[in-house]
Amino acid sequence: MKKKLIAGAASLAMLAGLLTATSASAATIRLPKSPMNACVIQNGIYCIESVTIATGSGQKIPLTYVPSGAEVPAKKTPVDFFAPVAQIKGGKVIDNNWWMSQYQRDVLASGKYVMQDLSSLFGTANHPEQGAKFDPKTKTYDINKPLDFYSYPMDCFNPATKSSTKSTFGACYKGSVAFVQDNEVKFFFFYPTAADAAKQIANFTGVTFIDLAELSATQQRPVWGTTYDAATKTFKATEGIIIPIWVTRDALVNGWAVAGTPAAVPADPAAAATTTTPTTESATAEATELAATAPLAPAPGVAVGTPAEAGRALVGRWTHPDWQGLNLGALGYDGLYVEARTPNEFVSSMLFVDVLPTLTGADKKTNLAGQVGNKAYAVSLDSDIVITVKVRVGEMQTGVTVAVGTDIVVKQEPGGEYNAISITGTPVTVPLAKNVKDCEGEEGVSKANVRQFQMIAMAANDDNSGFGVEGTSGGMYVGSNGVCGLSTPVWSEEDKAFTWRAAAPHFAPDGVTVNKGFYKAVIPTADAALLWGMTNPNDAASALEISLTTEEGGTAAFLKNISVKNGRIIIDVSGFEYSRPKLKIGIKKGYKPAAKILNKTTITCVKGKAVKKITAVKPACPAGYKKK
Repeated sequence: MKKKLIAGAASLAMLAGLLTATSASAATIRLPKSPMNACVIQNGIYCIESVTIATGSGQKIPLTYVPSGAEVPAKKTPVDFFAPVAQIKGGKVIDNNWWMSQYQRDVLASGKYVMQDLSSLFGTANHPEQGAKFDPKTKTYDINKPLDFYSYPMDCFNPATKSSTKSTFGACYKGSVAFVQDNEVKFFFFYPTAADAAKQIANFTGVTFIDLAELSATQQRPVWGTTYDAATKTFKATEGIIIPIWVTRDALVNGWAVAGTPAAVPADPAAAATTTTPTTESATAEATELAATAPLAPAPGVAVGTPAEAGRALVGRWTHPDWQGLNLGALGYDGLYVEARTPNEFVSSMLFVDVLPTLTGADKKTNLAGQVGNKAYAVSLDSDIVITVKVRVGEMQTGVTVAVGTDIVVKQEPGGEYNAISITGTPVTVPLAKNVKDCEGEEGVSKANVRQFQMIAMAANDDNSGFGVEGTSGGMYVGSNGVCGLSTPVWSEEDKAFTWRAAAPHFAPDGVTVNKGFYKAVIPTADAALLWGMTNPNDAASALEISLTTEEGGTAAFLKNISVKNGRIIIDVSGFEYSRPKLKIGIKKGYKPAAKILNKTTITCVKGKAVKKITAVKPACPAGYKKK
């Protein structure tokens, strides 16, 4: 009736020595027991497909896998140059911040284009492709879009609701405007309706477009409503440039140079010629000295912030050609190593993912970025980055998830040949203990406090993947930084309550600062009726209560919150002191649950090779799945 996970003393990785399970579907779920390779190295149904970082400013940075000993790919030359255009009508600026590619700006600024409303052709086999030639006599194009173009899936943005929904290109758009120059279709703009397309043509009629790339280089733009002098090609008034967030967000992904940013400013040849550079002899001597004193330190010319020491050898890293330029090396590491495997050799249907910082020396060999003088422990990951790791997991479907990190989101992505899961979240500071005794009492001191990002996911298509009560869904999430004794909630039928623990050493390495922690549990609301007779899940916020007891039996100050959202009961507890607090959640006195618990049934839903079991009072298959 009970299921509990207990973490070891050093980190969640210690679960590898303590977790066992008997899988009912082990014949089909056999996750690798050794770390998976990157898919670019060893393609298959078990491999790491991608790693992406989002910075504190929201910029998404896709990382590239580089094997140990290999050269990082050179920084790519931008494939496009994004800058704004100004719209001039009646000699005045009516728009000053319309950003687009170099190709589009060249066409608009030329003034030699013709707009054609193609809305009547949209959705048919007669709509032209970009680059198609127009025959004025027959009024036809030589290359047309295939019909399957309109069934292309996409996120369709609704301007009225300012939200996106999954749709197809043909359902999202109904209007089309082509910009034709010298009888060649240069590019299109698509609109939600044909009326929107016709309105836009009317708005553009009589407008002159001015390329603002040169003005943007000075980080200026024209003031809205100011006058434009066509003879001198100047604006009467300018103001500071504003770069849309979507431009900087997508620039790295799409390989754009962005006007007005330092990366888009060409180097000054004269300045480069006068810069003092070391002679070959002195540079060689410097490199030799560096290699002799710190052979695994970063190569000459690679700047890092916080010092790091090379730890154990790693097979490679996920990094970016401009890692330092993007300010990702401020904490002393130069990439991320992702270890994805089973927690130990005795299980086949659990996935363990650990993200580690790397340090690469002048010899290009990759090692763990360890703390100076304590290299067995990694340096901390950046607290402001959001990490997304996508892993192929064969036929596995995730159930209970235990994570070390904050705001963790695990998404299942069914595929044709395999399933994949993406894990997204932010690293969190974890007090690591030298041994289990350091996690008991109020005298324990952590060996190191390290910001980590780890996760263990158990298979949902496995008879042992539930979390303790017959009939519950098993789709639960637990997150904490108390990895000495981290457990999923344990159900007591007698008390009608969950209890759980999260343990860590009482003191930080300085022996003075008290370690504090958090615990987050997410339980599907579909389980509330079974557990508490709570037929209305929204009662959870008012009907449930949380208590926390310290190891000595007293209470402790902490923040707590219970909410219900998107079919889940979310329990947040934070700010309590370690070492071994005991948390409990149950029904408040006075709450009267339903007299009769509604009977629940379970159905099996399939989508290709993906299988889901849905347990509810009135179970229904998710979108895209069919009842078996």
